[in-house]
Amino acid sequence: MHPRQARFEDARPDRRVIVVGNNGLTLRFIKNLIDNFAFHVIAVIPTGPGGQRDEIRRASQENRRLSVLEAQQVGADTIREAGLTDAYAVALMDQNDVGNLHLALKIREMSHYLGDETLPRLVIRMYNRGLRDHMQKLLGDDGVFVKSDADMVARTYAAAALEQIPPGDIDIWGRRLYLARAADPRAQAQWVVAAGNEFGVDMIPVDADEAVRLLCLEPVAARRWVGPMLEAAAGWFRQSLHTLRRTFSRGLWMAAAVLMAVMLGGMTTLLTVNSLNAARKTDGDFWDALYMLAMMAAGGADPDTTDHWELRLTHVVVVVSGALLIPVVTGAIVQAVVERRYALAEGRMVRAVRDHVIVVGLGNMGTRVVETLRERRIPVVAIEKDREAIGVRAARAAGAQVLLGDASRPGTLEEAEVKYSRSLVAMAKQDSANLEAALSGLECRPDLRTVMRIYDPEFASLIRRNLNKNRSLHEASQHSSYSAPQVAAGSFARELTDDEILETIPVRGQIAYIAEVTVEESAWLDDVPAHKAAAPGSRRLLAVRRASGSIRWNPDDGFQIICGDTLLMLVTRRGLNEIREFCQPRDPAAAGTHRHVLD
Repeated sequence: MHPRQARFEDARPDRRVIVVGNNGLTLRFIKNLIDNFAFHVIAVIPTGPGGQRDEIRRASQENRRLSVLEAQQVGADTIREAGLTDAYAVALMDQNDVGNLHLALKIREMSHYLGDETLPRLVIRMYNRGLRDHMQKLLGDDGVFVKSDADMVARTYAAAALEQIPPGDIDIWGRRLYLARAADPRAQAQWVVAAGNEFGVDMIPVDADEAVRLLCLEPVAARRWVGPMLEAAAGWFRQSLHTLRRTFSRGLWMAAAVLMAVMLGGMTTLLTVNSLNAARKTDGDFWDALYMLAMMAAGGADPDTTDHWELRLTHVVVVVSGALLIPVVTGAIVQAVVERRYALAEGRMVRAVRDHVIVVGLGNMGTRVVETLRERRIPVVAIEKDREAIGVRAARAAGAQVLLGDASRPGTLEEAEVKYSRSLVAMAKQDSANLEAALSGLECRPDLRTVMRIYDPEFASLIRRNLNKNRSLHEASQHSSYSAPQVAAGSFARELTDDEILETIPVRGQIAYIAEVTVEESAWLDDVPAHKAAAPGSRRLLAVRRASGSIRWNPDDGFQIICGDTLLMLVTRRGLNEIREFCQPRDPAAAGTHRHVLD
């Protein structure tokens, strides 16, 4: 196994990003832009102490790609001084929503005033959802990305809750791709993303013996009806039993049992008595008996003193029992309505649930995780301490059950049916609360899958390693913990990537990309076999889309690439630069170098 490969230096002088902000997310965002995407960054921060100013200043001294511009008050003039007309993008990462919006509008206005024909991209951190949803009306759709931290991290936490490797499902070119730790026999095709051991990983290697991450293509499945119908029927049956258990108190259950015994006794009598009425001398028929029983219970059968005494006794008992049955049923219905209203008001469970995800904490991030899971029709039980939290209403609107209580108490988790849950996702604001909730869940169920939100990346990594210490690198982790600022920073950085990059795949501090590049006329990859597009350690061909729209997934080595084809590639940063160059028209001056690389 080779040691960790060196990072490839591929900085592009025209890719400068102006970043405004001085919080923890901003610092991690800057590091992502520099380390993973090779951008040059100008950090604009207010003068003075506090926040992450000192860390940003120190990082600028250690890295030539980062420079710092300080101003007493950061405004549009400060952004212009930082090089607005030459900037590829401007990222507003402050925690002030209105301040970010005001600055974004001024930047757009100033860009037009300065005659900037290619407006810089705008990435805006915006917490308020109502304001965020209407930002495009003010700024337009061209090159404007308005996201919140919660939007960026929800996908990662939801994927981990469903035992998927982040980023989870990858929908590209009408097909679904997903990541796996070991070869999946169900996959239509699979490609090795990384191989490694405890000493490091190699990206896109030749040898797949030590693969730790594979990219799999899900086969096209025929539409199935039986499975979903059976699952729906089982869910309805479980829900009905749960409703019956909650509807009837012990007294109502006893009354119902007695009345049921009376009805069964009446049915037996009607079937065994020789005469059902005065004119009939044959044994009773089941349907006749059922008819007579129903009429008697409803009080609709006329008394007849000439009938056998057993039939007359049955008539009396069934009619009286039927009269008693009405208030019992009415009481059950009233109790069910009251119980449901009381459960909703008090934050209790109102229906049975199985194979669900428990989400602890309904802050902004926890609520977004609930909504992401519900979008995929995953049953969710959310636990929240604060009855007045805004997320309570949003979670219920998304179709989740909300349980008001302390998730660190085993009793609360047991009421949330933790023994039948798929996983527990702790998304509270405090690390201690998340860790306590996860450990309480493991106390209730030792094999429970847990996902935790931990602020510090190093602390999150230590927790993850210690909880999974008995599992090998090739086994699925039972426990996951992620730093929300770290995940959000990487996601914000990806909004500034080149248009060719469709998805990023992080593997232990390194990055692989899924990118699409079109082969231009007279390019080096025009009219060559498919294997020429691949190179161990940097790039691998996933699919080819013809100009006509037809797609060939996992083409064989002899498949001919032609002008107009769009290549879907799995690449490192170096491989992305190579494949871009090979898809552009040939440069005769570099012919020898390019041909050597392709061969």
